[in-house]
Amino acid sequence: MELKTNKSIHSERFDLQRRAVSHVTTTSWHDIPHISYIYEPDITDFYNEFKILLNNKINLENKISFNTIMLKVITEGLLKSPDLNSYIEYNHKKTEGMTHIFDEINISVPWLLPNGKMITPTIPRVEKMSLNDISEYISNLTKRIENTNVNEVFYRAVVADTIHELKRFNLSVIRRILASKIGRYRIKGLCGKEKEDYYKIPENERLTEKDIRAGTVTVSNIGSLYKNQKGFFGLLEIIPPQVFAIGIGSIQEKPGVYLNPNGNKEIGIRKILPICLAFDHRAVDFNSLVPFLKRLDEIFAKPNVIHKW
Repeated sequence: MELKTNKSIHSERFDLQRRAVSHVTTTSWHDIPHISYIYEPDITDFYNEFKILLNNKINLENKISFNTIMLKVITEGLLKSPDLNSYIEYNHKKTEGMTHIFDEINISVPWLLPNGKMITPTIPRVEKMSLNDISEYISNLTKRIENTNVNEVFYRAVVADTIHELKRFNLSVIRRILASKIGRYRIKGLCGKEKEDYYKIPENERLTEKDIRAGTVTVSNIGSLYKNQKGFFGLLEIIPPQVFAIGIGSIQEKPGVYLNPNGNKEIGIRKILPICLAFDHRAVDFNSLVPFLKRLDEIFAKPNVIHKW
């Protein structure tokens, strides 16, 4: 049988952002043995308490979103499971490895740009932040991203990553360097007056490569992209050298068993939040996830604690 070639509408070569994403995610699936756990907590009471919180803080300049409060919830879980907030170094040939556990929780948050592309800025030191602090930081991120040349940030991040790999004597990056400098589709940063004008913008008013390379854990919220979707993450990539990634879905109504005010079990319509938790099995086992899960269970069962945040 003769094979017919389908005609494409148009073709687009990967730009720098797509090249960076494809490199990182391919490295993730090539190197990391992923373990994925689907967590589906009943957040009915928690969500009701969240609505009360919003009414109490209605005059705040920066509104506290559901995504904001979930970042705080996740931070509380990570404080109980510090092994998950770490980097891994591993040499497959020597079967030697090391885990670097951090006290700073720097959350990388995939961010949708107006042109449909994604960037992953980092919210640093979230463990030190109140809900208002997180909300204010996210609001400021919006302004900084507007002042950012995304291609230039990715270019600087690629350069920094290449230098890091060379310092580790990873000579395989030499091919990457040659392709980026003398290849047909070589990579270029800003130059001339355009570069001069761009770097006049203070770093606290735009993103730098540090903002997309400093994350210790990644939290993706697909619920914010499509609130009415009924599915959930089944698996997502862990961004090396991180060892933990979280994918938050959309709140869904499902039948469930709960305790009524009299302490009796009933069946009713409940709000369920599907969350995918993926970890690098080289660095941690499932037992490292247990304190994280228990802390989230506590918060969802007794959500009054959010008023102290």
